[in-house]
Amino acid sequence: MIEKVKNSLAPKLLAIFFIYYHLFGLKFVMFTILERLDLSLTEYHYPVLNIFTILFVIVLVIYLRRRRPEIFQIRPLKPLDYLLTLLAFGVIYAYFSNLLFVGGDIKNDLLFFRDSPLAFLVALQPFIIGPILEELVYRGVLMTNFFEKSKFYLDCLLSAVMFSVAHLSSYGLSLEVFKNYAFLGFILAILFRKTRSIYPSILVHMAWNIYLSWHLITFIFFER
Repeated sequence: MIEKVKNSLAPKLLAIFFIYYHLFGLKFVMFTILERLDLSLTEYHYPVLNIFTILFVIVLVIYLRRRRPEIFQIRPLKPLDYLLTLLAFGVIYAYFSNLLFVGGDIKNDLLFFRDSPLAFLVALQPFIIGPILEELVYRGVLMTNFFEKSKFYLDCLLSAVMFSVAHLSSYGLSLEVFKNYAFLGFILAILFRKTRSIYPSILVHMAWNIYLSWHLITFIFFER
């Protein structure tokens, strides 16, 4: 009995740790290192943040591949899976078509570093490694440990709420911001649950961030 409780409790505690680390620990560790080594925040913020983000992604992939390897299997998607992926993007487009989804800080940093190689390192966060990390945490880790396959979709609701909470620091405490990101998180959670794979939600998340910032991307990297 004790062993059974331990086996069911340990993954949940580890999942809570991963979520907490994403919400608070990642940037705390980064800022601590920058301060201890007396490194310039302007020059080293994104290089160090990207390094720790990639390391965190690697840890999560190793953990999830051991615990839930099926979500990483590249299997032929059924027609319904393709439909769900397109539908997810379409629903998000209809809801967020007038909203800029990349945080103001990152937008300003991209503009600031426009003529610097650091612009590429800044862009990695919202367009590549950021979406991968968020999907691994809020879909891969959270939804496979709490209320999995709940008939009331509590796994999707919890994923949506925590995903939204994770974005409040970029926009400030606002019910409107919370609602918007919760809706986005819920759509991505449904996509993960229905396709049984982490890849569609990652691709939709990346594609959406890139789509909404395409004018900014072309201005930063292609217009001179």
